Amino acid sequence: MIDKTSLVVWITTLTIGVCALMLVTGPTHPEHYMAVTALISFAIAVFGLREIISLDQQGASISAVSAATARYMGLVYAWGAVALFVTYFFILPEWHEWPVFCAAFAVVAAVSLLFAAVMSKDAERGKDDPTLLKIGRILTIVQFAGTIVAVIGLMIDPDKQFLNPERRDWAAQTVFLFGAIALAAISAAALFYTRDRVPAA
Repeated sequence: MIDKTSLVVWITTLTIGVCALMLVTGPTHPEHYMAVTALISFAIAVFGLREIISLDQQGASISAVSAATARYMGLVYAWGAVALFVTYFFILPEWHEWPVFCAAFAVVAAVSLLFAAVMSKDAERGKDDPTLLKIGRILTIVQFAGTIVAVIGLMIDPDKQFLNPERRDWAAQTVFLFGAIALAAISAAALFYTRDRVPAA
């Protein structure tokens, strides 16, 4: 389950993000949309990094650190799903591929939350599951590599014009870019602060 502090962060972040998107989304000022998506994504990353570092400084178990990491990764994916839904269901319906990405982000967010719940229970019992921890670390490494590739690809691809409202997917590409940066930061912190701490199976 999500602890009360994390739940407040989730609700507050998503609410502010949704309200802001409803106000700024439109073809006339794409830079405003970019600013909002960047702000929310980076805010999630900052909250996640602060909690990961704080847990490490407190000497928390690797399960507790992994749980926090998974929660904030889930929040990034949840934000991506919500942002796509609000943007393309209510305001910019021209891009018809958005439901696939929205559903994928929602599923990954749910899986991340489930993993976080399992890790939290292990932390509360004072036990670590080596198999789950290794799986989580492998997935984090894969995600980190994938997000770096995604960011580079989005930045160098001439077809990805984030501020060109004539492209139907311009808003989605903005969500993808800043979401990937946030995930890369959280993944990097998790890998750094849990290095050499995965117990042997």
